[in-house]
Amino acid sequence: MSNRRTFLKNMAAMGALVTLPNLKVLAQENLISVKPKPKNILPRRLEKGDVIGLATPGSPISEEQLNNAIATLEGLGYQTYYKPSVLSEYGYFAGTDEERAAELMHLFNNKDVDAIMCVRGGYGSIRILDLLDYDQIQKNPKIFIGYSDITALLTSIYERTGLVCFHGPLGISDFNDYTLKSFNRVLVNPRKRYKYPYLREENTSDNPEFDFYTITEGSAEGELIGGNLSVLASMAGSKFETDFENKIVFLEEIEEKTYRVDRMLTQLVQATNIRKANGIVLGVFYKCNINDKPTLTLKQAISDILIPLKIPVAYGFPFGHIKTKMTLPIGINAKFNATKRTLKLMNEAVS
Repeated sequence: MSNRRTFLKNMAAMGALVTLPNLKVLAQENLISVKPKPKNILPRRLEKGDVIGLATPGSPISEEQLNNAIATLEGLGYQTYYKPSVLSEYGYFAGTDEERAAELMHLFNNKDVDAIMCVRGGYGSIRILDLLDYDQIQKNPKIFIGYSDITALLTSIYERTGLVCFHGPLGISDFNDYTLKSFNRVLVNPRKRYKYPYLREENTSDNPEFDFYTITEGSAEGELIGGNLSVLASMAGSKFETDFENKIVFLEEIEEKTYRVDRMLTQLVQATNIRKANGIVLGVFYKCNINDKPTLTLKQAISDILIPLKIPVAYGFPFGHIKTKMTLPIGINAKFNATKRTLKLMNEAVS
């Protein structure tokens, strides 16, 4: 028996010796984070006449969509720039992973490009995260904006470079009065304090997905981070997993059955540190109140998962896959009052 205990003790010691070098190797390969997040970098604000580079890091676009995006941005007083690769197609991607990564890096490195806007989302951004040169992005900071699939780039670039990125309209988005006002207040004529106004979309009074309500009362303060729920859930457990601790987390989704929203929220709660977030701001989960019998409403499913976190939570802010869009800066300090359902930026997001 004593020989067996000695053997097991020796094996445990050998295991410890093997484990420590492995951890070092993992750290060197960036599979575990060993570097603190860089200091925040504010990109230069937009001015009329600035050049906005158009990128397609996810799904392909049509020539008509490209032309519409150009017409919209030039109608707002900006110039546009793009590489021919913006119209590339490789299956359900806008070109190969290498092409899409090269296009994005070109736009960051190009001194004549003042800001970068993604034309559309779709799927594919997560596949180019390993191909980007974050050091070069950090050396060439500029406004980078999009939403949906672009979430993977927004959070990863911010956490690796400190560059404040923007969850806001795409090139194909509807730049209505509300969307444009928010865009301008954050990117063009920023205020030191900016309280987002609330606006419910027209003709949605009978759609509970657009309801505006508190789930857990309270108020909180912290840096904003977040984006599309399914994208953030897909990054959980990877080296690009988003850090939610002490943050105000914003989430949105589209066209997922309620049980799938339930599953993805549960995954974030179980697999990430979102339990340590300071508060959760939910946008409109458009076309997600979809149930097979027996039913559980979207509101009930979300509440069941998030109430136990005991942090402020409110639903129905105007952002996501809807016409009215807030422009939300990732990395900027904000105050969130779930009881009053208000969100206020506490600092300018551009220099």
